[in-house]
Amino acid sequence: MFKHFFFFEIKNAIKQPMIYIFLGLLALLVFGATASDNIQIGGSVGNVLRNAPHVITVYTTVMTIFGLLMAAAFYNNAALRDFSNEFNEILFSTPLNKSSYFFGKFCGALLLSTVPLIGVFLGSVMGTVSGPLFGWIDADRFGSFYLETFINNYFLFILPNMFIAGSIIFALANIWKSTVISFVGALVIIIAYIISGNLISDIDNETLGALSDTFGIRAYSIYSKYYTPIEKNSLSPSFEGLLLWNRLIWISVGCIVLFASYLNFSFQEKSKRIKKQEKSIKKSTEKFIPPSIQISFGRSRDWLQFKSFFLINYLSIVKNVTFKILFLFSAILLITGLIGGFEYYGLQSYPLTYKLIDDIDGNASLFVVIILVFFSGELIWRDRNNKINEVIDSTPHISLISLSAKTLSLISLTVLLQLFFIFCGIIYQLVNGYFRIELEVYFLDFFYANFLTYVIWSGVMITIQVFVNNKYVGYFISIAVIFVWSIVLEIFDVSSFMLTIAAGPSTLYSDMNAFGPGLYGAMMFNLYWILFSILCLLIAGALWNRGLHSSLKDRISIARKQVPRNYRPVIFGTGVVWILVSSFVFYNTQILNPYKTSDEYEQMAADYEKQYKKYQNVPLPKIVDAKYNIDLFPCKRNVDIKAMFKIVNETQVKIDSVHFNIEKDWSPIFDLPDAKVIFEDKEMGYLILGFDKPMLPGDTIEMTITSQYITKGFKNGRGSTGIINNGTFLNNFEMLPSLGYDEGQELSERNTRKKYNLKPKIRMPKLESNCGPNCMRNYISRGTSDYINFETTISTVGDQIAIAPGSLTKYWEEKGRNYYKYKLDHPSQHFMSFISAKYKVAKREWQGIDIEIYYDAKHHVNVEMMLDAVQRSLNYYTDNFGPYMHKQCRIIEFPRYATFAQAFPGTMPYSESFGFVVNLEDEKENNVIDAVIAHEMAHQWWAHQIVGANMQGATMLSESFAEYSALMTMKSISKTPMKMREFLKYDHNRYLRGRGTEIEAEQPLYKVENQSYIHYGKGAVILYALQDYIGEEKVNRAMQGFLEEYKYQPPPYPNSLDFMKYLEKEVPDSLQYLITDWIKEITLYDNRVKSAAYTPLENGKFEIILEIESHKIRADSLGNETEIAIHDWIDIGVFTDEDEEQLLYQKRVLIDQEQMSFTFEVDSLPMRAAIDPRMLLIDRIYNDNIKDVKMSEL
Repeated sequence: MFKHFFFFEIKNAIKQPMIYIFLGLLALLVFGATASDNIQIGGSVGNVLRNAPHVITVYTTVMTIFGLLMAAAFYNNAALRDFSNEFNEILFSTPLNKSSYFFGKFCGALLLSTVPLIGVFLGSVMGTVSGPLFGWIDADRFGSFYLETFINNYFLFILPNMFIAGSIIFALANIWKSTVISFVGALVIIIAYIISGNLISDIDNETLGALSDTFGIRAYSIYSKYYTPIEKNSLSPSFEGLLLWNRLIWISVGCIVLFASYLNFSFQEKSKRIKKQEKSIKKSTEKFIPPSIQISFGRSRDWLQFKSFFLINYLSIVKNVTFKILFLFSAILLITGLIGGFEYYGLQSYPLTYKLIDDIDGNASLFVVIILVFFSGELIWRDRNNKINEVIDSTPHISLISLSAKTLSLISLTVLLQLFFIFCGIIYQLVNGYFRIELEVYFLDFFYANFLTYVIWSGVMITIQVFVNNKYVGYFISIAVIFVWSIVLEIFDVSSFMLTIAAGPSTLYSDMNAFGPGLYGAMMFNLYWILFSILCLLIAGALWNRGLHSSLKDRISIARKQVPRNYRPVIFGTGVVWILVSSFVFYNTQILNPYKTSDEYEQMAADYEKQYKKYQNVPLPKIVDAKYNIDLFPCKRNVDIKAMFKIVNETQVKIDSVHFNIEKDWSPIFDLPDAKVIFEDKEMGYLILGFDKPMLPGDTIEMTITSQYITKGFKNGRGSTGIINNGTFLNNFEMLPSLGYDEGQELSERNTRKKYNLKPKIRMPKLESNCGPNCMRNYISRGTSDYINFETTISTVGDQIAIAPGSLTKYWEEKGRNYYKYKLDHPSQHFMSFISAKYKVAKREWQGIDIEIYYDAKHHVNVEMMLDAVQRSLNYYTDNFGPYMHKQCRIIEFPRYATFAQAFPGTMPYSESFGFVVNLEDEKENNVIDAVIAHEMAHQWWAHQIVGANMQGATMLSESFAEYSALMTMKSISKTPMKMREFLKYDHNRYLRGRGTEIEAEQPLYKVENQSYIHYGKGAVILYALQDYIGEEKVNRAMQGFLEEYKYQPPPYPNSLDFMKYLEKEVPDSLQYLITDWIKEITLYDNRVKSAAYTPLENGKFEIILEIESHKIRADSLGNETEIAIHDWIDIGVFTDEDEEQLLYQKRVLIDQEQMSFTFEVDSLPMRAAIDPRMLLIDRIYNDNIKDVKMSEL
């Protein structure tokens, strides 16, 4: 009998188009992602193949989320078909076997639900064949197929996920006998997936997040997080580790749910319900008294009808079980998002209002949209489902009144939800002891960012349901418009907000700059889309299906005859106003502020290189002196600048022309004596000025550039976040034309370059031992200047402070504006910042140096810690590296449109969302403020006093040195050795994860090619470990000696080989292998504790026997690994606590065999034993380095 029901489900489904539509849809999506670069899923960039096992696995896991809705359709159909057809009573009266019926239907639906996901494999195969065949993608971007990939993905993800989802959906369908509740069950699973994402926001919670993910997607991401490109191209997901545990846990949950559902299932359930209904009917004996009717016409009648329709619709939603469930889900999602999640080094920010708004938008807004989609259909079809539509349609009312009431009820629903979310946010703030509650920000943000969007979507979704006249097709179209339409536009490289419903510029809130530069544009786009929504509703009101006529053609015909005459001018008038607003928006975004699409920028970059690469090595003069006069007009978002340069011909040849690159938003005017424009490409911004008389070697010329930035109207985007009302932050590279050919404008990704017939790009020139021309320029200014004299006169509005690098030599007020004159205390690289905002200033003096923190009045809480951090850095760096060369040290807050800190001479801008608002009240030893400030302070030595030549290894001398210096500053205040492991684990993770995203080739540290995961992550770990092995004073002595030789020196600039000469002298012969393994090669370790046991001794001590296994691995640039012989000094140790904070014993031992045993005594009872207990070595799997110590069995 099981066989009968199982095959019946299969036969019934294959006769329907649904399964083929789902299969074709998923196959088409994956086909497009495999065969086209316009759809990016799975991370197939650089060296990762388009059909790599890892990429196919990502496709599979992502598509199982979409497959969830398909599974809901199959399981719901299997569970409810007999009830929907009212065949259940006849069927259940036959001698059925309960288990055969129940499990036959379930297993049939399970198999069917996996069929559409086979489309992932079909799409991948078809894309692999078609891409090269039709010339869409080069054949070398595809590799071999691994049958194991398809089999493992099916049995690890597709089958288990459909089983888990199906057990929940099938159970709900059998209990509630409701299609809606079945689909709500699918949302439960999605919520679990989203919540697991909050849990993996910090390294320490990754295991919990991986195990809690219903789909296994997070588990796989953790499982494969350190995959290199070669591993992504060759390794299929395996039945092991966290991934296996995740699957076993959730399959067990599915089995429990399915078994409980089976026990609850009964053939008698329907009969019991009928008896209850009959009983309730018998009790109803009241007489029906018809209401009295009074007919009246006019506006009062329209208002009463509108109010009646609105209340009925609104209450029908609020009382709906589905709404209550969705409301509960959105609340759970919001609350888990508020409670969980980490931002920096395992820390969270204070619960500022804008942080809570971000959480509300990120966690709850999706469910609001789902609610709008669902209830737009329910409101339109409620009367028809209850079979009272003809009664209501026959009443004398205007259709627009009914539709407007339905729309307003949906809008009111969003207001109710938002009030609840705001209430949750406020409670969370109060519970956490935060009392700066900004109600106006909550409500203004809701109005600007969400309310108007919900108004637009409500009108559009109601209109879709009216036009389509089929609830479920309407749902499909609504979801497609929300989620698919934007993907379609992206495929065709269309980026105008005028074509994406309810889209507009960002209004991201900042405590410094409120809703930002995009607010005006956002409001105009909202007006454009609201008028569109109203126009849709007016047309829908005319075409509303009243009566039996259902085809759109019939409704249009009836509308022409029955729509009142005064209704048509309203539609026409609204249409005219919409066209006028559309024209205004189009003028601002397409004519006044034209922009290029991503494909156009890509094409322009290719053309730029093809046309102007020939000028890359043309001789150019150098800037040796600069004076800037800058006038900032924050309210108008305008800037005037006049820059006076002294340029010198330091080459050995004549210079007959000067080449410039011009930023399109600026309007420079050049005053260069005896020079005129000989070539100008306005499209690409390339300009050549030719001299009447060439500059001879050693000649000096004064050059003046006058430029303006004028904000005009609004853009198809937020616009510049550098020039704003409060918190303007610009640098010289943004404001002025750059000298010479700009390599930064070239395409970098090798596959993209190949598409435009460009040769592979050399990321950085090769490291040279005998320095050639590349050592004559550094990697920051790239030969346009060296160390220059610099001064600035900068003005701003009367209530703001303007800041530039250097000492403040003069301040005055004139015509309501503030003027400041700054001059550098020492020649520096031509890399300057200019900032203006309403600041409070905290000051402290340290050994004649002014420490200054410029901060927003709302963000005072961490300022004292920042002053301490700057002072600590100055103490350590001056003691170990040399003197600080400026008379001031400034930390300057800027708005949160970007999250970084940056070092200019004596001046360090710092994002408001980064350190100023991080909660450090209970985190004295894990202080991100100290870490970041120490890093930026270190750049005052590493990148400003000394900067690397423009070749491989340059950023090791700046970023790696700065990160090492920051770690040493943190070490100086750490109370225990284990505290530093808390920082090192993030650097380990940064490096190992970064290897998997490498698009070209990983380089050893001393040849780093501006690869952040290497110079930040690996550089920090390696240099910190090195000082632990050879001694802090030796590493610092090498760095200090290197600095003393090269600081502020003219070209040639030093490279990493110059530093290695100093470092190698400090390393003893027995540890010279560290230089080779750690700095000159790519070396990994695989250390693990095999067993650890202790024996109590008579003297009160404990004897430990520790057995370890250790491997050393050498990797190439693509990630291919080769095991090499190990002969390394590695630490072993014992902890006295489970949290691994108290390191009882540590000894550095020589490991010269893969497996070794060590015996030693300790004074206290050991809890855990470890190899490399302080995480000094780069080990991809660190968890197996530590094991509990067990008592020996005698």
